[in-house]
Amino acid sequence: MSDNKNKPGEETPSQRFEEDFPVVNDDHLLAPDDRTELHDQIDVLNKTLKETQAKADENWERLVRKEAELQNAIRRAEQEVDNARKFAVERFAGEMLQVLDSLDQGLAYSQTENITVDHLVEGIKLTHSVFMNAMDKHGIKPIDPAVGEVFNPAFHEAISIQPSADLEPNRILAVVQKGYMLQNRLLRPARVVVTSKQEQ
Repeated sequence: MSDNKNKPGEETPSQRFEEDFPVVNDDHLLAPDDRTELHDQIDVLNKTLKETQAKADENWERLVRKEAELQNAIRRAEQEVDNARKFAVERFAGEMLQVLDSLDQGLAYSQTENITVDHLVEGIKLTHSVFMNAMDKHGIKPIDPAVGEVFNPAFHEAISIQPSADLEPNRILAVVQKGYMLQNRLLRPARVVVTSKQEQ
């Protein structure tokens, strides 16, 4: 292992550098007026450097503050989105409890001796109405195309194709299952039977 320490009396690298490249004070080569002007320029440059450094420090501090504010804003936005999602689910769940209450009442009433088919149908209709009202409040709308409507693959799913003497091709002949939209987003397409050309 080599020892990098200088031996007594040996020159250090910095000493050798100073000897090889001595600092030359050439102020005496300048005229007094030139020397004064040079020192004035150096003072101006030093002042400008200090002002620039102070401005840079100020801008850096401002940037750090803005970064912290941005991170805080992102965290707040994420928290608000999370709360909104939880609140939406909570509100929808509350609406569904009304549907459950209606079903419970119907089941309890079905155990009585005076129940009739008409009563059961009326109870189902009432429960269906409560459920559809709850769906509507939350932006869920049914897709229930009419017979004869033009088939639209964006909202309809063809599960069967049949010829028809009464309708033009590519028309809806029957709706097997309604579809549903959530605001502007498709939850489920309506499942339909579509007409084709009638064979000659």
